[in-house]
Amino acid sequence: MSLCFSNFLIAATLGLFLRFLYIYPTTGFNFKFLTHAHSHIAMLGWVYLSIQCFVVGWFIKGSLKKYKRLFWVTQLAVLGMLLSFPIQGYAAISISFSTLHIFCSYFLAYYCLKEIKPINPANKFMRWAFIFMILSTIGVWCLGPTVSQLGKSSPFYQLAIQYFLHFQFNGWFLFAVLSILLKILKIPNSSLVSKVYTLGIISTILTFAFPASWYLNLDMLYWVNALGVILQLAMLYYLVRLLRQPLGDYLSNQNTLVKNLYRFAIFSFMIKVITQIFSCVPYIADQAHLYRNLVIGFIHLFMLGIISSLLFVYFYRSLRVSNLFCFKWGSYLFLIGIVVTELLLFTQGLIYILRLGSGLPQYYLWLFIGSAVLVVGILLLLISVLQSSVLKIGLAEVSQTT
Repeated sequence: MSLCFSNFLIAATLGLFLRFLYIYPTTGFNFKFLTHAHSHIAMLGWVYLSIQCFVVGWFIKGSLKKYKRLFWVTQLAVLGMLLSFPIQGYAAISISFSTLHIFCSYFLAYYCLKEIKPINPANKFMRWAFIFMILSTIGVWCLGPTVSQLGKSSPFYQLAIQYFLHFQFNGWFLFAVLSILLKILKIPNSSLVSKVYTLGIISTILTFAFPASWYLNLDMLYWVNALGVILQLAMLYYLVRLLRQPLGDYLSNQNTLVKNLYRFAIFSFMIKVITQIFSCVPYIADQAHLYRNLVIGFIHLFMLGIISSLLFVYFYRSLRVSNLFCFKWGSYLFLIGIVVTELLLFTQGLIYILRLGSGLPQYYLWLFIGSAVLVVGILLLLISVLQSSVLKIGLAEVSQTT
């Protein structure tokens, strides 16, 4: 468990250093290579391994030996990417470790899909999380042939990357954390669950048309994305209806920190869905692609505001926290860092899109300060986790050595 937070701290520190390079450009560092390291460790070292811990701890019964071995091989792949990406970017060593991670994910999916039967909503969502994870890797396998045949400047190269990211974020990560929430709340099968489930799957597939429209000049992609956004709004409506009563009852017995983490994650998810409405406007969709910080802001809203906030509260549930001060203030500093950086990123983006001026004064300095607050928060969380004991038996077996 502490390894997951350690990976997160490393990824966040790399992100902070990238912010620093905007203020004081320094020779000797390849910005693109560091960005690859930051994104891979955040996605695969923090989110992926955290979800793996919860899946094994809460969904799997019986022997966990093969899962523990798989955890360590996966962590080895993460460590290899951490050491190789800053030095060489996408090259032989980093690609080898990335490939190892993909094969680890296939083994995890194979083991879990065999054991997790679609008997309840939580299991159904988790099975589709793994299906989306497997589907996302098709984009990775397409990169090699695309580079050799068309080159990295080809739109199909970028399209393959966007395909991987879209189904990792909106499919694998989102469905997995929703599945864990449904399991915590013990949501039973119902027609409302079926609506959320079906609309979630269809809208996830259709909204890939949005990033695809950046590289393929097809008008129909805007209409496909618009349909996907409408279905996603419907999914959000039914999800709120589904969770309102059971989540309200659950939170009535929780402390203020847990309530605020859930509220922040739900609010971030609502903002994420609502902002996607603007992607239906061609001009805004094109500008969002051109202005990198808007894309980064949206990714961070998803990865930090939604996924990480929910993972924090899930870890809190699985721990006997001995240092509540560090966990509490680490969480709040993390949330403050998200709010500050997101406001800066999206405000700067709106200024750019609306042609309102040259941008915010001292923009990169304030972005660095907000990111520093976020890193301090993660550090406090790691300290708390290192001092805490694990409550869930299954999760303990995976995490004792971490």
